[in-house]
Amino acid sequence: MLCKTFTALSVLAAATAVAATETHDGIEYEIRWEANGAAETAAIKTSYEKAAAEEAYTRIQSAVNSETNTQGIGKTCLTSVESEAEPEKLYKLKECLIAEAGDDIFFDLLADDITESDAFWAKVIAESTTDRTQWIPARQYAKAYFNGNLTATAFALFEASSSADAGNLRANAEHYYKKSDIRADLSQSSNIFEGWGGVLSSFGTKRTNFTVPDFQVPTFGTDEYPSAWAIDSAFPNALQRVGEKKLVTGEAAGQTFGVLHISVRDFTDAKGSGIEIYSAVWYAPWDKASDADKTEFSENYVRDEAHHMVVEVVNLTLEAAGLQIGVAMKSGIYKVEDPELIHRKFSRESQHHVEGYGWML
Repeated sequence: MLCKTFTALSVLAAATAVAATETHDGIEYEIRWEANGAAETAAIKTSYEKAAAEEAYTRIQSAVNSETNTQGIGKTCLTSVESEAEPEKLYKLKECLIAEAGDDIFFDLLADDITESDAFWAKVIAESTTDRTQWIPARQYAKAYFNGNLTATAFALFEASSSADAGNLRANAEHYYKKSDIRADLSQSSNIFEGWGGVLSSFGTKRTNFTVPDFQVPTFGTDEYPSAWAIDSAFPNALQRVGEKKLVTGEAAGQTFGVLHISVRDFTDAKGSGIEIYSAVWYAPWDKASDADKTEFSENYVRDEAHHMVVEVVNLTLEAAGLQIGVAMKSGIYKVEDPELIHRKFSRESQHHVEGYGWML
């Protein structure tokens, strides 16, 4: 389960005092929105995750109690979590619903949301330039001071395993489904259903059914990946991946509404050592929208997703660290797919031969 209290990590991390923004399970995190920007002075993860969970719970509760739910799916689940506090209340509700009705349950319960999201993104695509040098980012940089308890390669190894999909439901309040196909050469595709945008933006959450068909080591300076998208060379190119986010249904099915860019690196600074994770989605800018919609989209909606990413980074890095010290691995809860093969693949970083691996989506 995500966000466990890993005592071993907490004790080891406490040996090095770190003046960072927020602490989770004994690990200090420092969040920035720009590479050289100032660290955020207010904690993000806990309050944002709680707000997103409250909204998601209310939406699922409404769907379960709807007259269209003639089989009464999930009603006992609602009762079973009533005494819980958020976000645990929401996470347990999602798990209960899947246990009762299967992994696909949210495609049925939230079908209207997918239809609404498809229409929203079709409009954004139709009213946006195709010149990706004009696209706008939702992005964050997160330093996590694990002080030797989690490395960049180890985190990439975690994300190349079935553990990443297994932990997806608790990685974020608005995660509903993720299934990845890790091929023999470690290239990967993922089918995803998740939402974002309902905490800070007046547009509300867009629960979107999309696919990331492929990841690849980026070559910047092309029409697909403009030079402006490149990040500091301290992030090894072998540990960078980009992939287009494509709609699955609706009038714009198969079209790209955003491009995902993820990377991780090891770092050491005056406060300690750890990993830094960069995550971004470059969005079609909706530049032909009304001034009000364009401003709301470019300022608040993408900011909403950047906060969403912070929650994912914290939850998934804590999960990966727990696996690395063997807490969940030894219990047999999670299975890494051919770890020796994956390790050998990642050990050739300097040759840039690392193929696709799963990342936060």
